[in-house]
Amino acid sequence: MGSEGPRAITIHVTGFKKFQGVPENPTEAIVNNLKEYVERRGLPAGVTLGSCTVLDVAGDGALPQLYQTMESAISKTDSVSNANVVWVSFLSHLDSCNIRSQILI
Repeated sequence: MGSEGPRAITIHVTGFKKFQGVPENPTEAIVNNLKEYVERRGLPAGVTLGSCTVLDVAGDGALPQLYQTMESAISKTDSVSNANVVWVSFLSHLDSCNIRSQILI
């Protein structure tokens, strides 16, 4: 006890495809470029980028894709390592195309 050190962290990121009235959803570009950015810049020790997924914005139609993404990521996470899993979802809004993120731990 006390000598285990910090737990590993796996981060899963989602963004969304374009939606009505917005020709390009900026969250799609962020998520599509994130893996390459992380490969160039790196992450702190113990932190890994698990998945980067762009989802449809089709309401109920997007739910199966979201569930599949979550189940796939969870099954790939090493349960033996007892890693913390963080979900980051980038959202943009039609009114001003502001981007905000929601972090689920």
